[in-house]
Amino acid sequence: MTLYRQLLMTMLGLFAILFVSAYWVQFQSTRDFLAEQLRTTVESTANSAGLALTPYLETGDQVGAESVLNAAFDGGYYRRIRLDLLASGEHIEKENTITIHDVPNWFINLHLFDSVNYDTVLTSGWLQLGKLQVEGHPGQAYFELWRGMSRLLVSFLVAFLVVTVLLMRALNLLLRPLEQIRHQAREIELHHFGHAIPLPRTLELRQVVQAINGMAGKLAKQFKEQAEAAERLRERAFRDAVSGLGNRAYFMGQVNSWIAEAGHGGIMLVAVDMLEDIYRDEGFAARDRMVAAVAKSIQACLQRFEAAACARISATEYAILLPGIEGLQLQETGEEINRAIAELVINPIAQNQSISVIGMTVREDKDDLSTLLTKADNALRRARTERLGAVVLEQASRDTLGRIAWKEIISRALQQGNLQFKSQPAILLETGQAHHEELFASIQQDDLAFSAGQFMPAVEQFKLGSEFDKAVLQAVAPTLHRQPNKRLAINLTMGSITSDAFHFWLADYLLQHEHLAGRLLFEMPETAIVYARHSVDKLVALLKARHFTWGVDQYGRYFQSLGYLESLMPAYVKVDHGYTGMVLKEEGDQAFLSAVCRAAHNAGIVTIATRVEDDAQVKALADLFVDGYQGYISPPQPFA
Repeated sequence: MTLYRQLLMTMLGLFAILFVSAYWVQFQSTRDFLAEQLRTTVESTANSAGLALTPYLETGDQVGAESVLNAAFDGGYYRRIRLDLLASGEHIEKENTITIHDVPNWFINLHLFDSVNYDTVLTSGWLQLGKLQVEGHPGQAYFELWRGMSRLLVSFLVAFLVVTVLLMRALNLLLRPLEQIRHQAREIELHHFGHAIPLPRTLELRQVVQAINGMAGKLAKQFKEQAEAAERLRERAFRDAVSGLGNRAYFMGQVNSWIAEAGHGGIMLVAVDMLEDIYRDEGFAARDRMVAAVAKSIQACLQRFEAAACARISATEYAILLPGIEGLQLQETGEEINRAIAELVINPIAQNQSISVIGMTVREDKDDLSTLLTKADNALRRARTERLGAVVLEQASRDTLGRIAWKEIISRALQQGNLQFKSQPAILLETGQAHHEELFASIQQDDLAFSAGQFMPAVEQFKLGSEFDKAVLQAVAPTLHRQPNKRLAINLTMGSITSDAFHFWLADYLLQHEHLAGRLLFEMPETAIVYARHSVDKLVALLKARHFTWGVDQYGRYFQSLGYLESLMPAYVKVDHGYTGMVLKEEGDQAFLSAVCRAAHNAGIVTIATRVEDDAQVKALADLFVDGYQGYISPPQPFA
């Protein structure tokens, strides 16, 4: 029970005791007054009637005596008046048989008033003339007592209700700082530091609020420092200081992660050999400025590719990963990069040579990292021999599906419902239980099966993300209805995240399936947070308003601040799988991953490592502030 209720009930109980006590005292005093009034009235009537009857009894005028009795009986409220005539042995009696109205029987049956009788002997000198008996009727006393106490009870009840309302408002006002303290403490427990509590007027609460505000400020500062420390470690481990791009380790990790997925795309190696000439002629500073300028030009050309990764892998070479594109588009992009770099030099050293040369290759299904880099390096050597505007593509040994073919496959799958699903659990290290299962979609066409890594680039390219996500959400809802213990995570595409129309559709979907709150989870890539923060904010607000859970995929992939954790507060994050395999090799990588995971872990966010393949990785990750893992150690299973 809350303190507010305890105080309210205690004070209302005390007021109730006070009201009941006052009512009881008033009730007793009123009853005693009415009883005394009844006794006095009976005695007064008996004495006055006796004086009036004596002259008539002396003369034997029975009719006059009866008239006096009638006048006395009608002038008061009596139950019975009896006059015994001693001379004749006769008697005159008046009796009231009227019942009491407007008073409940149960109240009369309480016998609050005793019967009041008064007898007197009428004499004339020494001669006894008669005997007069007067019995009072308590009906009037009951009526007056009932009416007075009823009005008093109503007044007390109204006063009690008024006091209750005023007391509730007063307690709400007085305990508001305490409620703010409780809310702030809960927010701190959830690692939501929020804003400072206004200082209350109450001295004791003011001191408590000052202490809590100070503690929240220090925790917020510590969280920010941890995020900044993680950023510094990441930059030290995976960022080239001169160009601002990733380094060779970063590029290798991104390529390995891409290769682990079934999909297409390509890589290119960009060689800017004139950097060596600049170094010899103008020194380190001039070369570093040129290195940074080349990096900015490359990044400008890659802005439209959200999944692209770029790194500086040697003093004069850059490497670029472009998932989801085909050979022709890859070659066009290479030529665009070549032109952009050429524009950086006003007076080229040799007019008959290009400033940069590019070698590139398209991925085939069985290509590993070594094969891809070898093919790209071969293409780069051929580009160097041609030199003038050299962009060389290492051709694939077989033809791949074109963009139009992919669009037809995806559109047909959405129309015919040819989507197949598997789910893979994310296991918590502490309990060994599944935090949730992540859904993976594939397209089944004839005898061929296409994984998400193969067709998702085309889904994004042709802006089919919203339709694809709608189809997935509608397909999984019946299974979640049938299996109330299952928690399922759905990956949202960038097209859905940035679509206002999808937001409206999702709002209706969540309203229709509100019982799935807590069991249907939504995952957004860190790419969306970096490049479409406004849309992410709106979508997160929608999910939280409907009490649905969401998480971040590819956590730690981008060289942006991790401060979004504090403002968005996802329920969980999945560490980019590019770091999972590397963490067991170098101590620096472990320190980086530990810092990044600690930033999320200390914010109360569940941290899940991805692409975990064996128990050795599980044991190593357990010491790095990782709360759970997901990967081929628990392979995907068909989703019913």
